[in-house]
Amino acid sequence: MKLKLGILDQSPIAMGSNAISALKNSINLALMAEETGFHSLMFSEHHGVKAYGSSSPELLAAIVLSKTQQIKVGTAGIMMRNYSAYKIAEWTKLLSSVYPERFILGLGKAPGGLKDAIMALNNHKPVILSSMEAKLEEIIQFLKEEKGVYENLIAQPSHLSHLPEIMWLGSGSTSAREAAKHGVGYSYAAFMNNDTGIENTEAYLKGFDDAQYMTNPSLQIAVAVSVADNPEEARYNAYGMAYQFLQSRQLVNPDVVLPSEMVEQKIKGASQEKEFFTILDRIIVGTPESVYTHLQHIAERYNTDNVLVLCNMYHEENRVDTYQNIIKNNK
Repeated sequence: MKLKLGILDQSPIAMGSNAISALKNSINLALMAEETGFHSLMFSEHHGVKAYGSSSPELLAAIVLSKTQQIKVGTAGIMMRNYSAYKIAEWTKLLSSVYPERFILGLGKAPGGLKDAIMALNNHKPVILSSMEAKLEEIIQFLKEEKGVYENLIAQPSHLSHLPEIMWLGSGSTSAREAAKHGVGYSYAAFMNNDTGIENTEAYLKGFDDAQYMTNPSLQIAVAVSVADNPEEARYNAYGMAYQFLQSRQLVNPDVVLPSEMVEQKIKGASQEKEFFTILDRIIVGTPESVYTHLQHIAERYNTDNVLVLCNMYHEENRVDTYQNIIKNNK
């Protein structure tokens, strides 16, 4: 089965590098993705985090859309708690009018940064998390140009030829039910979870309401991957990425991508050593052929052909090689 392969790009910053270099790498990766036949490219959002270079995935998506012709480009995702529904709808409609059927609005409920960054983004006021689903409803109303909170307010540009695809990002049962209820796509973050999540994704597919926003469900599975000539090298190359995942789980500001040797020294004998290797085991590692076979099995298990691949490496060439080797096998 040929997959709809996508790239989840966090614009990772390697030790000794900086955000400007990371953003240049993201643009170069996007051009490679377009040339080699990737289906989509999604940019993440992080604020005040030294590990990742992009704080504005919608701007990075706009830049990449202007430099490409076919690949779908989107956000994975816009952290909704930090912005108004109206503003999100406005720039979404702008991008969708200039690049019809190519922009994907990925929305998430995660903070996108630690406490100070979130407070600064929200004008020093605490965020009301219970309003996230209501904000999704409001965005949909603006996109469909339905009457909402503000009866006569429109989000320009109006009368789009095609409504943009919406992907609701999540990793639990609540987000799956919300995506199904509102008839939007669901991007399941498998790389963040201990279990398979099959129950959540099946609930999404079975409960999808085609009378709401989209007529058909769109299920995407996001996984972390490392490819090399042999499995041992692939696993070792993934140490920096696994260490970032570990720090995120511990709610601390992730480091830049560290060399595997340094991570090995930090982890050996440390209290979090066992947890680190548990996280590392969830990353799909191996040769190009074995990893692609694994991705096909994941797609079959979740009943979808849409797989989003995340790869953060200390050496940028290893990251690019991972993506290139995966797409070569997608025939």
